[in-house]
Amino acid sequence: MLGLGHDRILMYHGTPAADAAALERQLRLVRLAFPVVPLEDIASGRNKNGRARVALTFDDGLRNNVGVAYPILRKLGLTATFFVCPGLIDRACWLWNHEARERLKTLSAPALAELAASVGGPAEVETFIDWMKTLKIAARRRVEETIRAATRGFKPSREQHEQFDLAGWDELARLDPHVVAIGSHTMSHPILTSLSAEETETETRDSRQTLEERLDRAVTIFCYPNGDLNESALASARRYYRSAVTVERGTVNGNADPHLLPRYAANPQRTRRLVRRMVLG
Repeated sequence: MLGLGHDRILMYHGTPAADAAALERQLRLVRLAFPVVPLEDIASGRNKNGRARVALTFDDGLRNNVGVAYPILRKLGLTATFFVCPGLIDRACWLWNHEARERLKTLSAPALAELAASVGGPAEVETFIDWMKTLKIAARRRVEETIRAATRGFKPSREQHEQFDLAGWDELARLDPHVVAIGSHTMSHPILTSLSAEETETETRDSRQTLEERLDRAVTIFCYPNGDLNESALASARRYYRSAVTVERGTVNGNADPHLLPRYAANPQRTRRLVRRMVLG
């Protein structure tokens, strides 16, 4: 039955306008089943009254989270945490994996195979992106440049801008802190296991510092990009944040490590799947 046992954390990513109605329906259902509380309450265990609770998180700091999800949260009286990569905002960049994927999709099969062979990667878009995630940061950036060179005519469509553009500083600053908490998602969304210990330290430390300076609010929660972490990443998260979330599936029990909090992936178009996961684990 709903409401069993332990707290849950939901993980959303992009929320394009086409998903707005489905997202609202899904959040209404979640609200009926569980009290929706700030992530900090679950991370710290505070205000626990014996009933399972839910916290909402949105990764990557996308503009559609501000334009689509935020008004729904306000309308329903819910709170959430938006995880942001401040190093990408001033550069008006997409997340590297979003850009690489969309560029690769423009290539013909022979052109993709040729590019893949030139860098030693697989000749299928999604497996290529997954392969890039395994590379050390310098090698991954070289592959990114190879992709850009092969797709010089790439110009994002209006739909792609809606899907992948990041929120700007002014948009983030206008978010009501009673509705949305800001969390750190590193400076530039690297795979932390691809970095040196010093690079990991910089990405985790500087992200919090930049967000707090630009938004004038406390940033105490961290999100590991892609869920990948090692000892250096965990140590840095412990050093600079009160808690951190992963992409591992599960509930949050009383013995949970506050820097290894599990989450359930949520998709507005897959409510039945989400309910099964949240109820059955």
